[in-house]
Amino acid sequence: MKNKPIIIFAVVLLLALGSWYYFSQKSSTDSLETTETQVTGDTPSLPAGGMETGELSASDTTAPEVKEFTIASDHFSFVPNSMQVKKGDRVKITFSNPAGTHDFKIDEFSVATAKLSAGQNATVEFVADKAGAFEYYCSVGNHRAMGMWGTLVVTE
Repeated sequence: MKNKPIIIFAVVLLLALGSWYYFSQKSSTDSLETTETQVTGDTPSLPAGGMETGELSASDTTAPEVKEFTIASDHFSFVPNSMQVKKGDRVKITFSNPAGTHDFKIDEFSVATAKLSAGQNATVEFVADKAGAFEYYCSVGNHRAMGMWGTLVVTE
């Protein structure tokens, strides 16, 4: 009976890991179903100069199509983890952060939010003026290395 505490510990550990896996999968599924709904919470103030880039001038005669996305942080990942737009589209992304501290960045378009606390959200807008596949990510700590990144695909 020397192994009894080890066996009990192993069973408890397996139950805990199984529960975590079940609820993380359920949370991911729930997030996927609600990513296009209105995000609520505090909106952080933007620093001087704003976070938005690629603004259209009033002299533009044709407005590009606006593609709107809501992206949520979810256990060191983004949901959804990919987006696709056409070159020239105006892209509006609302980043929702239900837990922890995270941000959202796309280097190639100079897009970034402030670091958001749990319950906050922020919106960025830009024109997708380059074709290709571009990584968006969280720059907090080692979150990017832990899988908190996704891909924006801009087609011609």
